[in-house]
Amino acid sequence: MSTSNHIHLLQQYRQHEQTIHSLMESMMTSLNTQALLHDGAAQQQTVNQLNRAYPFVELLYSLDPRGVQIIDSAYSPNVSERHRRSLGKGSDRSNRPYVMLAREQLNRAVVTKPYLSSATHQLSVSAVLHLADDDGNDLGYVVLNFNLQRLIAYLNGDGRRTRFHPWFQGIYGLIGGMLILVSALLLYSAGKSMFGVLEAGSNIATGAFGIVIMITLGMSIFDLGKTILEEEVLVSKDIHHHDTTRRTISRFMAAIIIAVSIESLLLMFKSLLDGGDGGTQLISAVWMLLAAVAMLVGLGIYLRLSQERKRDSA
Repeated sequence: MSTSNHIHLLQQYRQHEQTIHSLMESMMTSLNTQALLHDGAAQQQTVNQLNRAYPFVELLYSLDPRGVQIIDSAYSPNVSERHRRSLGKGSDRSNRPYVMLAREQLNRAVVTKPYLSSATHQLSVSAVLHLADDDGNDLGYVVLNFNLQRLIAYLNGDGRRTRFHPWFQGIYGLIGGMLILVSALLLYSAGKSMFGVLEAGSNIATGAFGIVIMITLGMSIFDLGKTILEEEVLVSKDIHHHDTTRRTISRFMAAIIIAVSIESLLLMFKSLLDGGDGGTQLISAVWMLLAAVAMLVGLGIYLRLSQERKRDSA
């Protein structure tokens, strides 16, 4: 997971922190934790049952009073084999944040802040119960680990969309890559035409404008492909946040406005060099430029209204 995705998840966590802690504490206190302390089969059965209702449950394990893991971790089906990097039975977890947090909290569930899991190397949140018997003897710890990304998706009602998201990214990546390839072909064609004009030595001005049109068109298509890759593939987006939608719309519209404006200006200049049909080309160029201005005005109105809406909601 990239740093930008980590930042995005931490922002989401801060928005839902109270809800997350309440849910985690209630889940932990509902378990028969003393029975789970030394029973690996019961731990695995509990994880499987929880995962069916709560797909963000990641793993369950227990520690002795010194913070050393008693038995191997019980993983949920959602954790792939390549992510099962836990040290397992006998590993010393006494310096982990959840152990230090729960050390003085006997028989009371505590929930950690997000941290990087040593088991899956992904951002996680843990609910921990430090157990003691009726005489106050320390029995150890039961730790229930949750995947933060799946937890946020669950709270936002995005579970199904999250499962399909890698497919969407793949399709957008293919589209963006094809657009960049088309722009490269246009630039290659422009380069060949440039050498052709120099070799011919006639109609250099007309040929030069054709080359400029291919170059600017290639630049516009490249910018559109780059925007698709950056917005839909490389950057983590929150579709529930208005700022994300505004940024995407602004970037797409800016790319289109620049492309239309350049093409209209080139068409205007080309109409001055052409003979009889120059008037028709000039009218078309003016309409294209007016369309670019209209899109720019519409984008400005949209950004102004979205800023006002943000201030009103704040």
